[in-house]
Amino acid sequence: MDQVTVYSADIDSDQNSISCTSLQPDQETNMSREVSSYLGEGGGRRRKCTTSKSEQHSSVWCSGNEISNLLSVFEEMQLSESRRPLRELPISLTEKRKVREKRKCDTGSLSNWGSWKQNRQKSLTRLKEEAIGVISWLELWRSSLSEIEGRYGTGIQSYFTFLRFLVFLNFSAFLLVGGFVLLPSIYINTMKLNLTTAEHLRNISSLAPECFKYNPYPQGLVRFYAYILDLFSGTGFMELSYMFYGYYKSDVYQDVNYKLPLAYLLTMFIYFLLCFCWIIGRIVNGFKQECMHEKNYSTRHSTKIFTLWDFCIKETIMATLKKQSIVNDLKIDLQEQTCRRRKAERSTEDRLFLYFIRFVLNLFIMILLTGAFYCIYQATTTSQQFQRRGSENKEMYFVIEFFMEYLPPIVISISNILLPFLFRIIVRYEEYPPNTEINLILIRSVFLRLTNLSMLVFSLWQHITCSDSESKQDCEACGHSIHYPCWETKIGQEMYKLMLFDFLSCIAVTFCVELPRKFIVEHAPFELTKMLKKQQFLIPENVLDIVDGQTIVWIGMFYSPLLPLLNIVKYFIIFYVKKHSLYNYCRPGKRLFRASSSKIFFQLVLLFGLATAIVPVSVNIATVHPSMSCGPFRHYESAWLIIPATVSTFPSEVQRFLEYTVSEPFILLVITILCMILTTLVSLVQINRSTITQLKKHLILTGKDKRYLVKKLSSRSQHLQHGPFRDSSSESDTLSRAGLEIFNNRTLSSSISVNSLFQENQHN
Repeated sequence: MDQVTVYSADIDSDQNSISCTSLQPDQETNMSREVSSYLGEGGGRRRKCTTSKSEQHSSVWCSGNEISNLLSVFEEMQLSESRRPLRELPISLTEKRKVREKRKCDTGSLSNWGSWKQNRQKSLTRLKEEAIGVISWLELWRSSLSEIEGRYGTGIQSYFTFLRFLVFLNFSAFLLVGGFVLLPSIYINTMKLNLTTAEHLRNISSLAPECFKYNPYPQGLVRFYAYILDLFSGTGFMELSYMFYGYYKSDVYQDVNYKLPLAYLLTMFIYFLLCFCWIIGRIVNGFKQECMHEKNYSTRHSTKIFTLWDFCIKETIMATLKKQSIVNDLKIDLQEQTCRRRKAERSTEDRLFLYFIRFVLNLFIMILLTGAFYCIYQATTTSQQFQRRGSENKEMYFVIEFFMEYLPPIVISISNILLPFLFRIIVRYEEYPPNTEINLILIRSVFLRLTNLSMLVFSLWQHITCSDSESKQDCEACGHSIHYPCWETKIGQEMYKLMLFDFLSCIAVTFCVELPRKFIVEHAPFELTKMLKKQQFLIPENVLDIVDGQTIVWIGMFYSPLLPLLNIVKYFIIFYVKKHSLYNYCRPGKRLFRASSSKIFFQLVLLFGLATAIVPVSVNIATVHPSMSCGPFRHYESAWLIIPATVSTFPSEVQRFLEYTVSEPFILLVITILCMILTTLVSLVQINRSTITQLKKHLILTGKDKRYLVKKLSSRSQHLQHGPFRDSSSESDTLSRAGLEIFNNRTLSSSISVNSLFQENQHN
């Protein structure tokens, strides 16, 4: 029987030729076609080789021209990689040295101008890298973060990195407030400038004198612990300090052309805008890493097996924990597949019954949240009533006063601890997949914490604006309750107490709960205590704690401008306390987070906290009458009116331009342009997304073809080693290397195409 002619093969390095083996048509014809097609496509045409026939075996030999043609295929593949930095090339160190030597030889043919440009580019790149290296040595907590990353992986390290980001966020706020509000106020107070009081304020003070009765200093004999209580509650000597809103004046001075009220409002606006842009930028960078990992990717399990390992781990304990985490992750995937299969197999009656169960459980959760909100409202009301009549109760003990001052923070903390525990129990009966359960618990916990803060602010706002029908007469004279002559400072004090209580509770949990639990687990002789184990370092719960604290600062910053400075000190201490707790008292959580997914989750929660803070602050600025006895806006009916008053002093041309920018035609034009830009970008994103999907499918098919070809080449290699022509085994090995090399290069080029398109998609 005649043998078929085999096309294309690979280089035999010893004989300077190409060797292929033709196969039996009834067994190996398909494999031969696969080899010829894949090896032939790279050069653009098939290369036919001569054949020598025999009964059981024949060999194919190609000349030097075919060798040069095959080499040109690899040169074309490497041409696209020639301009990439060596560190970005996915090749071994030996091959990188060869590429570097080749590039040195190529530079010899450049002109003097081209050589100078290339050397200048290299020098600038080295200078940039050295500058980045020097700056990295000055980076905050650099060595600590590297140590945490090495011992516990990137998931836990991302929590501490997020904490450092919040320190920078608060430091930027302190720079803005210090530069535009605090330093001008200090300068005005120390220079003793001539004061010019507004005429309409004199008229109001004569008509409503009760609105100007504001003296926070205690009268008469002061008890010895009053100063401690003032320090923890922000009253007394702290109320008229730089810490709170009431200290800053709205007076006009003859010798200074600086409007402190305008600077105060614009500083807050610029800071909130900076926070929004900064957080959005970090979210976008996080999505660039996550969008490539789709749930429906067919090689999901193999991708996790080969890419989930964290090479930053150095300790054996953490390596064992990471292996267990990978196993658990794969188990979760299998459980999700099982849940999806069960979902598909459910009958209509089963689905209706499950929906009924979920409805009842969510209704129960809403009842729990309503009860928590009611408790917070009652705690705030009781605390405010106690503070209003506190001066009448001279015989009240210090502990009772402290408890009543901190009653709202205590109720909020109990709610934040108790309800998430109930959420974990309830979600088990809703029959969601494992990841959905975790995400649902986190969403409910975030909603609980942020709405608790919103409920506290709402209850304060209700007391200040006399929303209750029984107390509306208290707001007729001043525009706000006469019981709060400086209501902005009152809100600042509540946020100050919340921040302080959050810090004290963090310290107390570390040294009063985690430390005793560690000693009990390690030194108690009972088996039951050993089963308890040490406290887990849970990343989501710790992140929610610091996001909750940052939201408190955002809400209170307008009413307590130096609150970010205190928060910087707080986060500095929390960093080292949490690090000490992680090293000594806690064990890492069983469910470890990857750094990329953690960053997105952290930033999204932080963005929700920012939105929660902006809404009540904006409402108070725009609608509530400022206090007449304190603050920089006491001359205006609302804090926002400082903007129109300032614009009215501009030249007429500027005023007309600003009026046109807020008119309907201009806004309609801007919206139309933005819609056109958005439509273009969305179209580009959809096109790139479809292209990425096609390239992913191509990668999957390439992997399948590669496995098929390797399997056939391996079987053929074994056949040749045991056949009559054993000297052809080197030829078979060469053929195997050829197939693998070409598939690797094709897979690499497809991966590069996917990554480049994905980057373009994210940029759009």
